[in-house]
Amino acid sequence: MRSVGIFEVKTKLSELLRLGEPIEVTSHRKRVAVIYPDHAPLDQEQVKQDIKALNEADKQDNTTGMGDYL
Repeated sequence: MRSVGIFEVKTKLSELLRLGEPIEVTSHRKRVAVIYPDHAPLDQEQVKQDIKALNEADKQDNTTGMGDYL
């Protein structure tokens, strides 16, 4: 999975989406989101692991909640 900072996602979103692969979005090297392509079949177990990892990272980071990115 490609890991990309928020600023790069902001400036190159269309280019990144055309790659057709999942994208891990990071802020200060911490995972804050995962973007999945619409056309690709999802590995349900991987999605569950990604959600769990995002929730754990949010619990450990007291400065920013996941809602701050939505």
